[in-house]
Amino acid sequence: MHGLVVDLRHSLRALRRDAGVSAIAVLALAIGVGGSTSMFTIVDAVLVRPLPYTAPERLLLISPVDGAGQRVPMGPAEFIYLAKNATTLEAIGVFYPHSATIAAGSGAKQTSVADLSSSMFTTLGVAPARGRAFEPAEDFAGREPVAVVSDAFWRRELGGDLGVVGRTIEVDHKAVTVIGVLPLNVVFPRLGRFDVFLPLAITPAQAAMRDARTGLYGIVRMKRGIAAAAVRAEMDTLMRAFNGYGIVVQPLSGWLTDDAAPAIRVAFAAALLLLLIACANVALLLMMRGTARGRDLAIRAALGGGRGRLALQQISEGLLLAFAGGALGLILAALLVRGVVALAPGSFPRLNELRLDLAAAAFALIASLLSGVLAGAASAWQALRPDLFLVLKDGGASATAGSTRSRVRDGLVVAQFAIALLLATGTGLLVRSLDRFSAVPVGLEPRGLLATLVYFRGDAPVDATAQLLSISRTVPGVEEAALVGLLPFDWGRGWDDTITVRGRQRTATTWDVTSVNWFSPGYLALAGTRVLKGRDFTATDGASSAPVALVNQTFVDKFLAAREPIGELVGLSDWTPISFTVVGVVQDVRQNGPGEAPVPEIYLPEAQFARNKTDYADGAMLVVRSSLPAGRVEAALRAAATGIESQLLVGTTKPVDEYLGGYFRTRRFQLDLAAAFAAAALALAALGVYGAMAFSVVQRRRELAVRAALGAQASQLFGLVIGRGARLALLGICLGVLGSLVLSRFLAALLYGVGPRDPLTLVAAVATLGSVAIAASLLPALAAAKLDPMIVLRDE
Repeated sequence: MHGLVVDLRHSLRALRRDAGVSAIAVLALAIGVGGSTSMFTIVDAVLVRPLPYTAPERLLLISPVDGAGQRVPMGPAEFIYLAKNATTLEAIGVFYPHSATIAAGSGAKQTSVADLSSSMFTTLGVAPARGRAFEPAEDFAGREPVAVVSDAFWRRELGGDLGVVGRTIEVDHKAVTVIGVLPLNVVFPRLGRFDVFLPLAITPAQAAMRDARTGLYGIVRMKRGIAAAAVRAEMDTLMRAFNGYGIVVQPLSGWLTDDAAPAIRVAFAAALLLLLIACANVALLLMMRGTARGRDLAIRAALGGGRGRLALQQISEGLLLAFAGGALGLILAALLVRGVVALAPGSFPRLNELRLDLAAAAFALIASLLSGVLAGAASAWQALRPDLFLVLKDGGASATAGSTRSRVRDGLVVAQFAIALLLATGTGLLVRSLDRFSAVPVGLEPRGLLATLVYFRGDAPVDATAQLLSISRTVPGVEEAALVGLLPFDWGRGWDDTITVRGRQRTATTWDVTSVNWFSPGYLALAGTRVLKGRDFTATDGASSAPVALVNQTFVDKFLAAREPIGELVGLSDWTPISFTVVGVVQDVRQNGPGEAPVPEIYLPEAQFARNKTDYADGAMLVVRSSLPAGRVEAALRAAATGIESQLLVGTTKPVDEYLGGYFRTRRFQLDLAAAFAAAALALAALGVYGAMAFSVVQRRRELAVRAALGAQASQLFGLVIGRGARLALLGICLGVLGSLVLSRFLAALLYGVGPRDPLTLVAAVATLGSVAIAASLLPALAAAKLDPMIVLRDE
């Protein structure tokens, strides 16, 4: 024990003498350990840790399947039937995510909302921290409107009121009583940022419609000892007997994480590669330091120090560096995890569970220990080599290192460049993918457009919105204004409807469904959406005029193929028995984002859509073109609309780019992670080649001086060092290219519009690594060119 303490003290003094090398090694390890620990935390929370519900391994997602084999939302009648007849289930719950206008606390605003069955609480094993959950009777319409709110909503909008149970908030024009508050950090699947939960309120008509589709997601809890295959078989049989649909089941954990899993696994692999680069870097530094201390080691060995004791001292130095780097890396990991929580998109699964815990600390400790042992072993090898005493004979530290040790050092540099090229290539592919993704035409031009939520109070007449438009156009800085029911990319709002088209027949399990929207005249021109055929809406398309509609190109391709769309009649089930005459075809607008194909869409004039009072009361988006900041426009609109505030309220104003930006946020987040790892890898690789070249110049001072004395020019000495660095980089790049060609296929799921072996990306990555290698070799090469042979040979 005393010997160990002495060795540690000696190692600490040695590290303090070489403070610069020690600091670089600690920083390199901190980057590697911090990056890998933060990604381990994400992998553990998202992919490994069980869901925070009772017996999560028995939870499954269920989805009906139509006659075409496509998953479709569940309907209320199916939920009721399965809950009554399934014998393999302990519980079944459903939820419907959407958005609603909530008036509470800070005013009216759009909020994420979910309608839940009362059984959802027992299915997941979740209970409110205050108040109560929904009762089974509240699954059906006719009961007093109630709500359960999240802990965040309770604190933010309701002031953390301890007497909140029984308090009233307004949800889409209805007074709703708060009956419960969820515990802190308790969330429903994929509803982590939802604030208000409402009962299903199933109507008798919905309960009687066997094939109604109301957007429900179903979650079931299997009975103990029942396999998922048995659940699927029973429920598929029940569904086919009920309405002819099939059903699929999958583990709930898989449904929550499948979309994000590829990116997380790739990022974790990148973090581990970065840790390998850091280990190689520290090993290289310690190895060069050990070679430079060869004379010291030889003297200690000559004085009776055993080779094993000397080797253990070198390993102890590596461990001391590892502990220091690990401690700093743990701090860095905590900062990185906090950054992920702040910057990750809302779709990131289980975001609320991301935090550094004991498992992450244990991973950091293990990673640090392994890194220290591996790096220290390289230095220990110096003490175990058989030619140690020859160092005294050959002149100490300046003696040229053996070819084997040189090859090992060169191999570490090559490995760093190979791994760095892998990371650089992956980042380049994501950059190219995002560029292609950004170039996808979305069907409107969002630049310069601002969107404001308009909240209707009561039965707001169409002339009130006309007055709002007139007022908006008088606001200084507003060039034009129009109303649209659903702004593209505004998740959670909108309407779907089944349609009837002359000459089309449907089967019992397939429906013709279209997205429905409305807008005021002038919206298409304002948004930059082109009319491909026919005409736009005009002021004459009023409530009393003939019903008309516009459809998008996808609607025509799917429902009116090989037919002249202008003049066709389309029936909508929510507007029965009215049929709308198609008067125009507009270009597709990708309502679900650039990465999703356009869906069939039909547009109605505002005055005619308003006949459906329930859907019209959902509100609208006021779109204006202005170069002013959103806050100034919002304040001006609120002030100008004070005369009609009894009929409608003006809500939050945001740039339309922000709505679209949500669809880019996930890809940008993936790119940011990859770029961070690639930048760190490049920095460490540059540090490695710089250290290797600088040490090589020191080790070869005698040789370089002799060359200079025999007539070698400074440019030749400069080229000698640059050439060696270039050769090492070239070998590493070649290995990296081979690795990229093999491993880049694992990135395929994250790419859009670019192949995993894109040659342009590979060339760019190679050029970047080559430039880094030349830049890192530049200073050592300049030092070699400036050697004075007389001074060097006299010193030797």
